[in-house]
Amino acid sequence: MTIDHKSKLLIILAVLSTIALTGGLAATAQTDPPVCTLPAGEPTTIAAAKLYIEFMSTGVDLGVHGYFDDHGWSELCVYDPNGALVLAVSPQSQLHDLGMAGIFFESREPVIEEFPFEALFARFPEGEYQLVGTNFDGTGLVGAATFTHHVAAPPVITAPVLTEEDLIAEVVHPVGEMVVAWEPVTETVEGNPVTIIGYEVIVTNMDGKHPHSFAQPIYDVHLPADRTRLTVPAEFFQPATRYEIEVVAIEESGNQTINNGYFTTQ
Repeated sequence: MTIDHKSKLLIILAVLSTIALTGGLAATAQTDPPVCTLPAGEPTTIAAAKLYIEFMSTGVDLGVHGYFDDHGWSELCVYDPNGALVLAVSPQSQLHDLGMAGIFFESREPVIEEFPFEALFARFPEGEYQLVGTNFDGTGLVGAATFTHHVAAPPVITAPVLTEEDLIAEVVHPVGEMVVAWEPVTETVEGNPVTIIGYEVIVTNMDGKHPHSFAQPIYDVHLPADRTRLTVPAEFFQPATRYEIEVVAIEESGNQTINNGYFTTQ
């Protein structure tokens, strides 16, 4: 949600091949040989490779997100630090002929009771996740995404007054300029020091969804790490409309922790 991928055509992949999502999170054995073979010759390095944890503190759930982007490729594999294949993408037919450029995926995000931090950390070890692929012109593609277990504590939103989604009609604000403010995040969920490299504020018009497009009104701003407030202009808001506010703390390896709340305009 927090990468500027919304302006691109991206494919959402909902499955990581190291997780079985049938009746729980039982580990699956990796028995197949590697899918991707690096072509002969000098490979190029992928332009963007990101793999990170997203923790939704209010819903108390977490998962793994990934983003891989370049000029065009026909095959891409991702391997964990132990060499296990965790993701393989191979477009078919006319999409194979055209070639992929970028993908963004979100894993399923189970609640903490079902999939606690300890389980995620055990399934996804820290380190470099290696990428191997084939460019659209037949040359090789390589790269790496750094993955850590440093998850920031949630930012505490101090303004405006917000509520849970089920109670959204009970918190009403006038249409006008709105200040979103939060306390700085200084530690991880485990109480250790953390380096925050930035915050993101997302204000979403919940009544503006469009089934066939990304036309839903969303005010989305990335801020430097020393900022703890953002003014949302009055022009963004509409009367008698439901809104969600999210404040995201971004740790230096890319892991994201979200706090959110809801309100309605008059």
